[in-house]
Order: sequence, then C-alpha cells, then structure tokens
Amino acid sequence: MNSSRNRVFSFRGLAGSLLIATFAVGSAVTAAEAQKPRPLTMATLLDRIQIEDLLTRYYYDLSKGKAHELSEYFTADAYLDVDGTVARGRGEIAKLYQPSEGQKREATAQRRRGHMLLNNPVISIDGDSATAEVIWTGIMNEGVGKPPGLYEQGREYSELRKVQGRWLISKRCIMSDSGTPDRFDTTYKPRETC
Repeated sequence: MNSSRNRVFSFRGLAGSLLIATFAVGSAVTAAEAQKPRPLTMATLLDRIQIEDLLTRYYYDLSKGKAHELSEYFTADAYLDVDGTVARGRGEIAKLYQPSEGQKREATAQRRRGHMLLNNPVISIDGDSATAEVIWTGIMNEGVGKPPGLYEQGREYSELRKVQGRWLISKRCIMSDSGTPDRFDTTYKPRETC
C-alpha cells in the first residue's frame, strides 16, 4: 500500500513540476518577446536621433539657465513628475522650472557652471509615439583650476509624441537616486518606475 501511495505522490509531484516548468518557460518567452527591439529602419533611426537630440537640448538649456523655455519641449497637455512634485500642462511646467529669488542671486554671485550627462539611453519607437529611459548625472564646475564634482544622479522615463513632425514629451518622470534638491524633500519617495 505504501508503494502505490508513494507512486501517486511521485506522479503528482512530477506533474506539478512539469506544470511549473512549462509556466516558467512560457513566462521567459513572453519576457524575451517584450525585450525584442522593433525592426530598425531609416525612419526609426532618424526618430531615435531626433529624440536623443531633444533630450540633450533639454538638459543643455537647463544648464544654461533657460528654465523659462523648458516647457516648450512638452506637449500642451503634458504630465511632468519630478520626484513626486507634479505639473500638468505647459503653464504648470514653466512654473515648476522657475528659479526662486535665492537661486537667482546664488547663480549671479558665483562663477559656477553645472552640466548634465545623459547615459544608457533606451529608446523605443512605435510610429508617432516613443518611450525613452536615461540615467542622468549632474556635474558642478566650481571654477577653472578646481576639479568638477558630482552633485546629483537619477533616472528618467519619458513618453513622447510626434506633433506636426516634431517630437515632444507627453509624460516625464524624473526619479532622483542621490543629491535630491531640498525643494523636493516633502514629495520625494524612492521608486523604480513612474
């Protein structure tokens, strides 16, 4: 009796293991399919270059103190989330980027220059919509003859739409990993995605 009971449990255990293995292989195939890049064409390559240029110019303008112009990189109905501080539409986005009076005085008084490095871009194009993920690193230059210093780093996830032939950001989430500015202390929460 024990021997037939053990065979039943062994068969059930084998069937369960096969079911789990089948599910795992099926999940792996689904995950692998999701990671497959879309076919590369001349059009998608051009779109990717335009999106990289857009993101690079955005941070270039930010480092040049052109905060008032940053809202022009967004669609009219855009959503921006900077470490939990949310702005909707170009008007709110423009206000979010306006420096405080203290920041204006500090920028005028010092000969400092900040730059943003963008690394590891993952850009996916799907017709007139796209997503872009990058890692950004802020570098501050205190002056000639002094070494540069890292002051912040994080990740961003953006959704983009092509509007009248021009790529614009429709949704952007900025997630700091270090050096978060004090003004985001009340809204900051560590997170992996938007």
